[in-house]
Amino acid sequence: MTEQNWLLSYHDIVNGVKNYGRESSLSLGNGFLGWRGSLVTSTYGDDFYPGLYAAGVFNQTSTPVAGRSVVNEDLVNLPNVQLMRIEVDGKPLIINNETIISLNRYLNFNTGELVDQYRVVVNNEPAHYIDIETTKVIDPIAWHRLALEFKVTPSYDVHLTIAAEIDGQIENKNVARYRDFDSKEFIVKAVTDHVMTVQTRTTGVTVALASQSSGDNVIDKHVLSTGTTVADYYNVSGRANHTITIHRVMAVASTLETKTDVVKFVKNEISQSTFEDVQKNSQDYWHKLWLTKDIEITGDDDMQQLTRMNIFHLNQMANPNANPLLDASVGSRGLTGEGYRGHIFWDEIFAIPYYSANEPRVARAILKYRTNRLLAAKRNAVSENEIGAMYPWQSGMYGDEQSQLIHLNTVDNTWIPDNSRLQRHVSLAVAYNMWVYQKISGQVDQLDQNGLEMLIQIARFWINKAKLADGRYTIAGVMGPNEFHEAAPGAHVGGLKNNAYTNLMVVWLLNYIDDLSHQSEINFEKVAQKSGFTSEEQEKAWQLRHHLKLSINKDGVVEQYEGFFKLAQLDFSAYEAKYGDIHRIDRLLKSEGKSPDDYQVIKQADFLMLIYNFGATQTRQLIEQLGYALPDQWLARNTAYYLKRTTHGSTTSRPVFAGIYLALARLGETTYEADAYKFLTDAIRSDYDDIQGGTTAEGVHMGVMGETLAVIQNDYAGVDMRHEQFTLDPRLPKQWSALQFSQLYHGAHLKINITPQTVSITSDQAMAIKVCDEIVAVKANETRKVVYHG
Repeated sequence: MTEQNWLLSYHDIVNGVKNYGRESSLSLGNGFLGWRGSLVTSTYGDDFYPGLYAAGVFNQTSTPVAGRSVVNEDLVNLPNVQLMRIEVDGKPLIINNETIISLNRYLNFNTGELVDQYRVVVNNEPAHYIDIETTKVIDPIAWHRLALEFKVTPSYDVHLTIAAEIDGQIENKNVARYRDFDSKEFIVKAVTDHVMTVQTRTTGVTVALASQSSGDNVIDKHVLSTGTTVADYYNVSGRANHTITIHRVMAVASTLETKTDVVKFVKNEISQSTFEDVQKNSQDYWHKLWLTKDIEITGDDDMQQLTRMNIFHLNQMANPNANPLLDASVGSRGLTGEGYRGHIFWDEIFAIPYYSANEPRVARAILKYRTNRLLAAKRNAVSENEIGAMYPWQSGMYGDEQSQLIHLNTVDNTWIPDNSRLQRHVSLAVAYNMWVYQKISGQVDQLDQNGLEMLIQIARFWINKAKLADGRYTIAGVMGPNEFHEAAPGAHVGGLKNNAYTNLMVVWLLNYIDDLSHQSEINFEKVAQKSGFTSEEQEKAWQLRHHLKLSINKDGVVEQYEGFFKLAQLDFSAYEAKYGDIHRIDRLLKSEGKSPDDYQVIKQADFLMLIYNFGATQTRQLIEQLGYALPDQWLARNTAYYLKRTTHGSTTSRPVFAGIYLALARLGETTYEADAYKFLTDAIRSDYDDIQGGTTAEGVHMGVMGETLAVIQNDYAGVDMRHEQFTLDPRLPKQWSALQFSQLYHGAHLKINITPQTVSITSDQAMAIKVCDEIVAVKANETRKVVYHG
């Protein structure tokens, strides 16, 4: 085992959003808690941002902006339970980027531990310094607990006072553009010896935080508290090169998931645990997890390291011990920062396939978050004069729409209209996630948990939204995943007509509903009647499945939405020369008084996203089902057309191209292979390199993490679990000499080992597997090796 491949490490000191980004990447979590990787001695400032979040704990604030009241619902940054303060001879030790003279940071994926080692100079005297080493761990089993070890070693004899503090003077300040809004999310209700109780200001969630500490080589210990802080204070006679060690165990609970008295609960949690207990739980959990969830890549150490980083974060964002007991999903930044206010988007579509194939208990829990909010989705539809279920583009605590009507353009700091809530395709993503879970797990259990009614109500929304015109049905007033286009040029209302991604996803959904209606184990008619799914709607559904409108040019390029082909082309090279980074060219255009609605500019290619969801074969089948024909070169032509117009303004864009380029290589165009690997390499480095110029500061990007793992397993390994049979069709990149991983499929655990010439498969159940168009019988607990030609 190469140790570096199991570590995310940094060995320098950086400032501003770059360090914020590292804190995001170094975060720890367990599904319930997210603990940013800030130094325990840091407080909020330009260079440091401590953060602690609990899944589902949101608050709403109201701020006057441009003559109107803007209500924001935010994932709450809770009191800082990790804070450690040091006094040297009665004076506070200043610890910042000027006084820290060395810094080494290590996040160990194999143990779930974050170790920080840093040297702090005292009073600008090089001979006088304090060495600090901390180990932070979060408990993935007893998931209300977290702990840290704090070691202090002075270079000279000196009196030290060390405080292990809970700081309640915390506001949400992670995202610079949000700071002008009211950011005070909670009030401190009570402070006792070791417990602080807070309550969110408007949503009324009570959260209790407890801390218990013990110290070695200390003179005495006492507790001091104020109205907003509580701390254990240690007096220490520091001796040169002798280490003082303090251990802390903390616990967090809220009234959302804890039905007993939360104060008594957290007191009990800290009284029953030690740092060593939490550390052991973390080590045992991660050691066991990697036995079945590792993806081993031989031949590219950087790819191996970052693949494990993505696996680590996805398994921190959701946890099989916590999430089944929570009413929460996974936000687009997990619990690592306050980007997008911690909201849940369509990004679940990039994570549910991973969880379904690796930890189905988590997938079920995330699906339950959506079925629990079916009533809210129906109310959302009514609020927009629609029927059925309309899930919000941004969801938080309740499932109502949390998207704003205006947002800040960070290029010129102006407030501009925001139509992003018109991305109604989020409901289609919710349905897709249910389908993927069923295909991979082989289970339809979620259909009994309001799941079938949810699918039918989503379908009813689209059936009633579609209008007949000139023999084809049209869907208007929506946006696709490409957020650069919000309206037709010059239009006074937001929304586009016949977005290809949306329309084809609707066709797929109605096919899915039809398939369910013919399954004998499902009482479809009873649920359809309860849901108001009339015979007229069912007849219209058949019509939509065959007569929804698309626009396809003579080359077989599917128009992104009606009118896109008529837009002006933009000289990207001129904008690159002027601005450098143009990935958010929409903001650049708006700052110049122009509208991206007038140009063929793309954040992420809508139509190509379908191929990520279904593969090229099923995408073509959906198009042909509508009565359209495609030429043989349709895939290459669509890819080239949309790549030329795409700036990758979303981190989720590049993996889509990586997968499609590899699909083209399979068709004989081997020149695409190098570009496919380049797209994957750039995508998997999204957070490590913070390729979007500071956005990782607001939390890591969950979507691209799930996508890159999908490219490795679904595209390079050729795993397909969505089409009735487990299929393997490998095509390893030339850089790799081996790829090894596990998957769960219909309750079977499969171990797969791929080299450029062979596939070895072991399953704990007998099953038939399709390997490169050959049906292979695999016996239970016996390894079957197949030679293939990649």
